[in-house]
Amino acid sequence: MSEKIGILAIGHGSRLPYNKEVVSEIAATIAKKHPDYVIKAGFMENTLPTVMEALADFDGTGVTKIIAVPVFLASGVHITEDIPEILKLDPETNEGKITVDGNEIPVTFGKPLGHHELLADLVFERAMEVM
Repeated sequence: MSEKIGILAIGHGSRLPYNKEVVSEIAATIAKKHPDYVIKAGFMENTLPTVMEALADFDGTGVTKIIAVPVFLASGVHITEDIPEILKLDPETNEGKITVDGNEIPVTFGKPLGHHELLADLVFERAMEVM
């Protein structure tokens, strides 16, 4: 059996719609560029779908593993405590199991975006746009 990977992009969420639009567009771009993966977006606060609802959306997709990735610049309480609790991750391995389509499958959790040369380039580009 070949592995079918699901990727869950986790956004913070906001009362304003733009946050959902940005994270959803990022997820859609990943899906377009990587059609062999099943991509979903979920949110921690004030925005639907929640992370739990997004995980449930993997039902019927045939995924055999889910990789959750925070669309956050840096670690904070959501990254270090809340999301690992939702995903029921082992604190030592950062891995867990969730049920999809009645089957227990592995879930892993990636790091926040952090420092990356592409982000530095984007910040500079945004500065140049208003110069």
